[in-house]
Amino acid sequence: MKDLVAAGKIIIFGTDDPQGVLSRGKAPIGKGQCPLCHKFFPEQRSRGPILFAGSTTDQTRLNSALIDVPDPALSFSVEERSHLRIREERYKIALNRHDMGEPNSGIIPHAKSGGEYLIESLYCPNCYVALGWGLKGTDDAVSPMPRIHRNPTSLTDLEIVAVVAYLQSKETPGDYSKVTVLKDWENYFRTKLTIPSTLNLTSRNTKSEGIDRIGQAKDKDEEKIKKMVCFACHKIPGIFIAKTGMIGPLLIMKTNAKNRLESAEYQKAVKQGRAHATTPKEYVVESILDPGAFIVPGFADGMVKDYGHKMTVKGLEKLADFLLKQGEDEARREGLDRLANEKEGSLYN
Repeated sequence: MKDLVAAGKIIIFGTDDPQGVLSRGKAPIGKGQCPLCHKFFPEQRSRGPILFAGSTTDQTRLNSALIDVPDPALSFSVEERSHLRIREERYKIALNRHDMGEPNSGIIPHAKSGGEYLIESLYCPNCYVALGWGLKGTDDAVSPMPRIHRNPTSLTDLEIVAVVAYLQSKETPGDYSKVTVLKDWENYFRTKLTIPSTLNLTSRNTKSEGIDRIGQAKDKDEEKIKKMVCFACHKIPGIFIAKTGMIGPLLIMKTNAKNRLESAEYQKAVKQGRAHATTPKEYVVESILDPGAFIVPGFADGMVKDYGHKMTVKGLEKLADFLLKQGEDEARREGLDRLANEKEGSLYN
C-alpha cells in the first residue's frame, strides 16, 4: 500500500516533495493535473473544491456569489469528508437525477462508502458536484472537471486507484489503515483489478520540478499547449486535445484580444497600473506571463503564473501568433462555444 500511495503522489504532483516545489515558486503538477484546479495545501490557489482539512467555509470558490456559503465537511480530511458526502441530501438528489445513468459517463451513481465516492467522483465528475462548484447556470449539476480516464489526461484504472490511495492517506502520512481503495474499486465496478507485482507508475515525472521545460521556438503549437496544460481549462480551436476545457475562457484571441483591450474593465486595470498592453499581441503575451494583470470578468485568478520562467521569447511569440489566428469562425467550425461565464455570450446566438 505504501508504494501505491507514493505513486499517487507522483501522479498528482509530478514530485514526491510538492511543498518544496511550491516554496521555490513553482507549480507541482503531475500527469493527473489535479493541482491546476484543486488546492492541496493552504499556500495554493483553488478553482475547485479544496482537498485538505480546512475551515468550514471555502474562501476561494469559483462562483463569487457563493463565497460565503459554509460547508462543514471542509473541516474534515478528504478521507473523512468522502464518507459525509454520500450521506448528504444533495447526493441523494444526484442519485435520482442520474437514475438512468449520467449522460457523459453512463455511470449510475451508487457509492456505498467514502472510497467508492472518491472513485465515482473521478470517473463521473457530474455524478455529484460540490456546492458552489458547478458550471454557471447549471444549479451545481454540471462539473467543469473532465473525466480523467479519458483524453487528454487518460489515467489508467491503476493510476486512478493510486490517486485515491494518496487522498485517503494524505492527512495521516505513514498510516495506511484507511486506504481501502482496492476493495472500494472492486466493489464499485464489481470486477477484479489486476495489480502488478512491481508498480511502475512513477517513471514519467519522478523528482520533477512540475511542468517540463516548455515554449521553445522549435515546439509545435499543439506540443507547447500540451506541455503548458492549457487544454485542462481552455477550449482552443486548432488544437486536437483542447476541446473540453470548462474552467477558463474560450481562447479565440483574433476576436477577443482587441475587444478586451478596449473594454472598460481592462482600461480600469490600466489606470490602476496592473495592465499595460496596447496591442492584441501584447495582450496575449501579458495574459500568459502575468495572468493576474487582468482577470476576464466572470473568472477567477487561478492561472499558473510561472510560464515566464519556462518559455523562450521566440516560443512565446509563436504561441501568441497562433492564438491570434483563432477567432469565432474557427471556433464555430469545430463546434466550440464560449462558457456561460463569458459576458460576450454564445457564438451561436
